[in-house]
Amino acid sequence: MNLISLFLIILLLAGIIAIIPYVLAILLFIGAVFLIYKLVLKIKKKRYFKSDEFLAHKKEAESIVFEYNEIANYIKSIPNRNQFIAPKKELEHAHLANFINTSNHNYARNRNQRNLVSSNVYPASLQVVRRASEEPIKYLCKYFNIKPTEENLEQIEEIGTNISKIENTINNLNIRQQQIENSLNPPKFITKHFYNEFLDQVGVNLPKIKPEYAHYIFEYVSAGGNSSQRTVIKLDGETTEAIASYLAEKIKFNKSAEGQRALMTNRLRTMIKKRDNYTCQMCSASVAEQSLLLLEIDHIIPISKGGMTTVENLQTLCWKCNRSKSNKILD
Repeated sequence: MNLISLFLIILLLAGIIAIIPYVLAILLFIGAVFLIYKLVLKIKKKRYFKSDEFLAHKKEAESIVFEYNEIANYIKSIPNRNQFIAPKKELEHAHLANFINTSNHNYARNRNQRNLVSSNVYPASLQVVRRASEEPIKYLCKYFNIKPTEENLEQIEEIGTNISKIENTINNLNIRQQQIENSLNPPKFITKHFYNEFLDQVGVNLPKIKPEYAHYIFEYVSAGGNSSQRTVIKLDGETTEAIASYLAEKIKFNKSAEGQRALMTNRLRTMIKKRDNYTCQMCSASVAEQSLLLLEIDHIIPISKGGMTTVENLQTLCWKCNRSKSNKILD
């Protein structure tokens, strides 16, 4: 390093040292402004939540909030572990052993490993993985042992019903939450910075629930573990309807059910609600009177007691009446 280079470095360091106080001053100023801004927001927030305007709006919205919390509590009772698990013979004891690679070769191993334990993962050849992406329902039923039986069809439809209930109830809650916000019309700084506290002040109990979709995976891992491919099938509402339709085509129903049984699809649910004029068949509550009324489809004679999914055995109930009826047969 020559003298000129050394001199330039010294000048550069001197310049940096000289501006450090100014940089620190600017940072302190920005920090002080930010703290003052936060303090002002908190003061405005406290004033708003204690204001006559907010308390009056809160009083007016009590009935809306009460209905919201009722449904938020109800959604917790809807089964949300929607997974079809059938016995799997192949590799069922794989969890009893440990596979250890003792190779001394100096190259990457075990970068990809086969999953032999999870009941939702099927270790497969590359061809099967690719075919499963082309015909997901056929391969899902074949390799995850979803056989065409009436019992399996009922289980799949029950999963679809639970998913539909969860999705519809969450959508209903979201609309009600927006209605609550609109009725109170809080300042923008409240919704931007203190939204959760706003809901808490109003008395809204947000349910921390979202639909849990099972995922079924066809997985290929090469012998050396250097490459892998997957086909993932999400068991959502659309998939359950496709599985139910696929199974129904292959099932030989008994004579009493043949020609009578329908598939419980969203289309059928909508048809029954429309037939019943979007009115609960027990308490007569209707969407015409309550725009956000949560309606569900009920089996008049429950499946557990020999009832079938037929148009004649289905009715529209509000969520309260459906919960109270449960699996009972009413006169």
